[in-house]
Amino acid sequence: MQNKASRSKGLWIGIIVVVIAVIAVVLLHNNGKSSGSSSKVQTIKVGSGNDAQPFAYLDKSGKPVGMDIALIQAIDKKLPQYKFKLTLSDFPTLITNLKSGKTTMAMEQIEQNTERKQDFKFGSVGYTVWDTLLATKKSTGVLNSFADAKGKKLYVTNSTNQATLTDAYLKKNANAYSVVRGTYTMEQIAQGINSNQFNVYPAPKYSIDLLNRQFKTNLVYGKAVNHSNAYPMFNKKADPKLVKAVNKAMEELKKDGTIKKLSNKWLKGDYVPKD
Repeated sequence: MQNKASRSKGLWIGIIVVVIAVIAVVLLHNNGKSSGSSSKVQTIKVGSGNDAQPFAYLDKSGKPVGMDIALIQAIDKKLPQYKFKLTLSDFPTLITNLKSGKTTMAMEQIEQNTERKQDFKFGSVGYTVWDTLLATKKSTGVLNSFADAKGKKLYVTNSTNQATLTDAYLKKNANAYSVVRGTYTMEQIAQGINSNQFNVYPAPKYSIDLLNRQFKTNLVYGKAVNHSNAYPMFNKKADPKLVKAVNKAMEELKKDGTIKKLSNKWLKGDYVPKD
């Protein structure tokens, strides 16, 4: 049978054990809370297309698909500190949304030009070659410059770099050629060329290859009138940490061959810049 001193000693040991256990629970709770707050995920609204095959569009079930959509998802996967939320629209609205701050980042084969550099930030890693070529039917002849297009009719998609280039030449050379403007699908562009609605289509090699492959247009082209690549584009006020993180993710995806795989899958060829 324990004496009074032994019982008292045991009681104190029990109290000490309970206190230590309580302190441990409190510390674990606080550490967990601190960890959760430091790893808070930031939602980033990313603009892309809803009807721009094969770059960014909705499939038959309404699911966003395409090369740019897949690349956005690949970047998002590499950046656990961010959660990308898609905002899909036509191209002119994509530009407007980014400029107004409704979105923070945009990807839909966007090229750099002087005007855009004034209004937006660009990523540093290009992912699709967009050198502009002047596509024509063989009967029209091969064009190597906008000067060669004198007296002809060009088609350009609204708000694209090709529209900017076409208008820049016209500004210095009024009435050099006429221009049809719109947001035509590739099928409509093929129809427009075949029906002589217009006879020159300023476009990258990919688009010309697509028209020739899918619609048998047999277009030809000469030298590039402008050298360019597609880049991620950001709102002017975008956090530099976000831009830096996206650049790093893009570098890794280019180095490990992911972007090339996406190009081959969606564009049916390797259109990734070599630099």
